[in-house]
Amino acid sequence: MPSKEINNTNIYYELIGNGKEVIAFFNGIAMQTALWQSQLNAVKGDYKVLLHDFRGQGQSSLEISNFTFKQHADDFNELLKNLEIDKVHIVGVSYGAEVAMQFALKYPAKVSSLILGTAVSEVKPLLKAMAEAWISTAQTYDGELFFKVMSPFVYSNTFYENKGEWLDQRAKIFGDTVTKEWLDAFVELCKNFLTLDLTDQLHEINIPTLVVSGKKDILKPVSYGELINQEISNSEFVVVDDAGHGLFAEKPEEFNQLIIDFIKRNESE
Repeated sequence: MPSKEINNTNIYYELIGNGKEVIAFFNGIAMQTALWQSQLNAVKGDYKVLLHDFRGQGQSSLEISNFTFKQHADDFNELLKNLEIDKVHIVGVSYGAEVAMQFALKYPAKVSSLILGTAVSEVKPLLKAMAEAWISTAQTYDGELFFKVMSPFVYSNTFYENKGEWLDQRAKIFGDTVTKEWLDAFVELCKNFLTLDLTDQLHEINIPTLVVSGKKDILKPVSYGELINQEISNSEFVVVDDAGHGLFAEKPEEFNQLIIDFIKRNESE
């Protein structure tokens, strides 16, 4: 398994595909690299793809350390240095999109374009309450219960109607395989999320940016995407119909096409 010691922690990564330009995918808070398979298959023929798990996720170190947005940005910057990659297109969803905004603010010269899926730039009271509910449920260490509490906030009603049995199976598998170490790390990542406050800095981003929201996202509604679009002057805004917070999984073909079209328009000369 490829990994590197980055800023005193172990960061898991994968570098796959062909092409001169690199697309980096940034995980949502409960994700890991394997969940980008649909996007990887769609772009790896024309681009190199860089996947990594943030500290506290997946196959990276789950040891509780400095889980902050700035630290995630610094970790990725060091990973790019180690891999001798100068510049990337970044596609992030949710927590990963929020890390992407922090990275773009701190290391703008290393970003060719930004695609921000289901992102927020601040945490309003209802979202805070939802995140706190996730924290409390994770602290029960009942993995199946955690998955069942989390999922209705992530997926749309249409997805539940079409994939209800799959979600039930996933809940059981998650309950059988999740570890206390993972849940403890997840709690710390959530606590970091609750510190998010980037809205007043977004005007500093002058990178071509695509903001994508799910029309039926109840966790991070369209209004959050509208706000980001308003604050980043060089941005476009798309709302994906009949999709919830997990739109990259619910509507992969539509999301993938948005990625491909936007990046093609913003490739280096």
